[in-house]
Amino acid sequence: MGDNLKKAVFICGAGHSGSTLLGLILGSHSDCFYCGEGQKTNFLQNQTKAISKRVCKICGANCPVWSDLKLSERVNLYEQISAKAQKPIIIDSSKGRQWLQKQLESLKNTDIKQYLIFLQRDGRAVINSRITKYPEKNFKYLIEEWVAKGQMTNELFNNFDHKKIKIRYEVLATQPESVTQKLCNFLDIEYQPEMLKYYEHEHHPLGGNNGTQFLVAKAQREKIKDPFVKVGEYKKDYYENHELGIKLDLRWQKELDPSVERLFEEMAGKENAEMKWEV
Repeated sequence: MGDNLKKAVFICGAGHSGSTLLGLILGSHSDCFYCGEGQKTNFLQNQTKAISKRVCKICGANCPVWSDLKLSERVNLYEQISAKAQKPIIIDSSKGRQWLQKQLESLKNTDIKQYLIFLQRDGRAVINSRITKYPEKNFKYLIEEWVAKGQMTNELFNNFDHKKIKIRYEVLATQPESVTQKLCNFLDIEYQPEMLKYYEHEHHPLGGNNGTQFLVAKAQREKIKDPFVKVGEYKKDYYENHELGIKLDLRWQKELDPSVERLFEEMAGKENAEMKWEV
């Protein structure tokens, strides 16, 4: 595969914490490729899986990166993606613990530099998003799941013996320039101001947040004629009217039922203390 890959960057944390946004920002750097959720490469060309799990979320089945990529188990995954995308830095926002551990193990005894970004967000916002997405699930179960995910991610972060950093979603959304500069310094790459206009760049993510990806398709309507990504009716108005750019999402403050918020505080207040965001 050559010596294309120089760095592998992992974004970890709970789902619905802004990892797609962060990935698209970093993936807008000229040296970076944001693969989305790399774990979904397991589904490429697998016709038995839902199409949304096995194609590029922006351009669909005719993606120039994923549509004809045949992966080999004999070569490191990120080396193969790097060779196809012609970028020396690959960014993966998969959340699964086993997946991350497997990939970290595959990078041992290589010269590829590894970085871990722990993206944190107020758990109340995360729970609100998950309730919206999974209305059939019990509130208590969703909160317990969030606590367990946080404990797992903290353990992963603490045991990671390469460069690592914690970033707050709320700070990224309100201070995008300074946070992006900080992350570029962390990754030892030059800050490029155009990264903040992530919606103007070419992206080919697997999986991830539909709303954020929809903004890319929305901004590039002349270029992306028939985008794969769609948003559900319950959030279509929000993203149709969303200004292009980076904006703090605090919908949870209006949408989250007070009784659920009280339950969350009882069950997860201690775990959320570090991430609590008040305006």
